Amino acid sequence: MRVRAAGVAPLDHSLDLPGRFPPRYVVMLGDSAGAGHGLDGAEEAVPRRVARALVALDGRATAVRSVAVDGAATDDVLRTQVGAARGAEVVLLGVGANDAFRVLRSSTEVADLTHRLLTAIAELAAPDARIVFHTCPDLSMAPGLPVVLRPVVGWRCRRVAEAQHAVAAMHGVPVAEMPRDRLSPEVFGVDRFHPGSVGHARLAERVVAILTRGSAGGTAAVGGGGLGASLPGR
Repeated sequence: MRVRAAGVAPLDHSLDLPGRFPPRYVVMLGDSAGAGHGLDGAEEAVPRRVARALVALDGRATAVRSVAVDGAATDDVLRTQVGAARGAEVVLLGVGANDAFRVLRSSTEVADLTHRLLTAIAELAAPDARIVFHTCPDLSMAPGLPVVLRPVVGWRCRRVAEAQHAVAAMHGVPVAEMPRDRLSPEVFGVDRFHPGSVGHARLAERVVAILTRGSAGGTAAVGGGGLGASLPGR
C-alpha cells in the first residue's frame, strides 16, 4: 500500500467560488483522507463538495484551501498545518488513522495532542468559526486490509476514535463520523483502503448537515458521482 501510495499525485483543492459579501474561508486540515488520496479530481473530495453546498445555501463567496497531506498524524497537523486555519470561518479536520498505526502512541497521548490541536485551531480561526472533526474511522472494515490484521487495526482505530470523541465533546466540536456499519465496500476507493468518491460524498453530507444545523431555510445538494442528497437547512 505504501509503495502504491507514493506514486499517487496530490490534488489541488484550491477554489474561489464567487458570491455575495462577506466572503467565507473554508480550510481542510488532516491526513490522506482529507487530501483526497486516490480520487480522480478535487471536485470529488470533501472540501469542494462542502464549499459548493454552502454557496448553494447562502450565496456567499467562498475560498477553499487544503493543507491535508498523506501520512499526517495529529502531531503533524499541529506542527505543520494548523497555521492555515488562521481567519477561517469553517475548519474541516480529518485525522487519526495514522495515530492508530503508531504502535507506541497511547490514548492519553492522542487525547493530549487532540486537545492542543483543537485549542490552537480555535485560537487562530475566525471568531465564531465552525470546526467539524472527522475522527479515526474503523479501518478494519477496509476491504484492502489483510484479514489477519483486522482485529488489531480495528482495536487501535476504535481506541483513537474514543479519545478523539472525548476531547471533541470537551471542546464542543461536532464530529462527522462514518460509523462502522456504514463502512461498506463501496465507500472505499480503488486501493480498497482510502475513501473513494462515494465515501467523500457521504462524509460531505454529514459535514454540511452539521454546518447548516440551525441556519435559515433552504436546501443544498452535495453533488458528484450521482450521490447528491438534499440536506435540511435547519
